[in-house]
Amino acid sequence: MGMSSLKLLKYVLFFFNLLFWFCGCCILGFGIYFLIHNNFGVLFHKLPFLTLGNILVIVGSIIMVVAFLGCMGSIKENKCLLMSFFVLLLIILLTEVTLAILLFVHEQKGCYMKTQEWFHSNFLYIGIIIICICMIQVLGMSFALTLNCQIDKTSQAIGL
Repeated sequence: MGMSSLKLLKYVLFFFNLLFWFCGCCILGFGIYFLIHNNFGVLFHKLPFLTLGNILVIVGSIIMVVAFLGCMGSIKENKCLLMSFFVLLLIILLTEVTLAILLFVHEQKGCYMKTQEWFHSNFLYIGIIIICICMIQVLGMSFALTLNCQIDKTSQAIGL
């Protein structure tokens, strides 16, 4: 791979992770807003701590950390950060696939009729969004691994 392709890959990975970091900041901000104003109640009565605000804070924080690792790993060409980014994305992807399988298997055991109706009426759109998210994650993982391998080759060519 040429040096110009490596630089392009480096900056594409940086730009998209910076975009995802900003999205994580927005999600975290909405979560904090919902926690402060407490507009939404408990999602599941058996889990009183599981509010919309708490979920958004957790998801926003995870997105920010993973995107930060991707940004810094790509722009600094740091192999440790890139591999951490790859491993975290892989764990998130495997968790999403596991949750999707569990949701599909236990579909008939939904808690609320309204939620079940909404899920069935929007099943196609939810599936498309999940597939797009998974594709973006796989692209991010492949970019991180490609950049990591190129860093190895570049450092070997220089003699480091």
